[in-house]
Amino acid sequence: MSSDFGLSNPSTDIQLWEDSASAWVNHLGKHGDQSRRFMDPRVWQVLGDVTNTRVLDIGCGEGRFSRQLAERGAITTGVDPSKNLLHNAIAIGGGTTYVHCRGESLPFSDNTFDVVLFYLVLIDIEPFAPAVAEAFRVLKPGGQCVIVNLTGMNTASERFWEFDAAGNKVGWLMDNYANSRRIVSEWNGIKVHNYHRPLSDYIQTFLKTGFKLHSFDEAIPTDAEVVENPELEAHRICPYFNLQVWEK
Repeated sequence: MSSDFGLSNPSTDIQLWEDSASAWVNHLGKHGDQSRRFMDPRVWQVLGDVTNTRVLDIGCGEGRFSRQLAERGAITTGVDPSKNLLHNAIAIGGGTTYVHCRGESLPFSDNTFDVVLFYLVLIDIEPFAPAVAEAFRVLKPGGQCVIVNLTGMNTASERFWEFDAAGNKVGWLMDNYANSRRIVSEWNGIKVHNYHRPLSDYIQTFLKTGFKLHSFDEAIPTDAEVVENPELEAHRICPYFNLQVWEK
């Protein structure tokens, strides 16, 4: 992973996702990667019963979570700027309506949805404030915006782990936390842009847009989760994700 402090280029961001679409689909598989398998139960806990709930999944990608929403009875719409990822979602089907668009310009009327979801998506969008404003606009009064995001501690790292003499992880090294920047992330044949921002950038943007913070969770693994998957112990040294619920 490398970073730079240059200006964003939305066209380049989307093209990288187009080029990486096949590798991304293979990486996620049917049940998602380890990150999503870790976060999914937490997302469902805050969503609760979604029967007949109008849900907008912004940045739905290949449609994995949109399909799960539809399977649980939600009236689901998934949007994404990548035609290749949407092609995969549409080919599988699953009861979701898919629309090709950017989160910063949604083709929906005001006060349309009960829930708007950004599942590991805001880190991909620059500038992200217009997407937050659009989420607010299309939400019904009292509706919720649910966010899964990488923590700023995670995205501020360039060298990742510090190890002791025995090779055990003992710390997570951060640098330039205060400076927002673009990150080039590459793994398993995937190459995309993410964006590091301090947590306050997100919080202040949502507050200024008019949202009210309902809940905030840093997704620290439970003892039972660590017993089942010891690799999750690393999330206790540095939480990888946060889960935010905002209300209109």
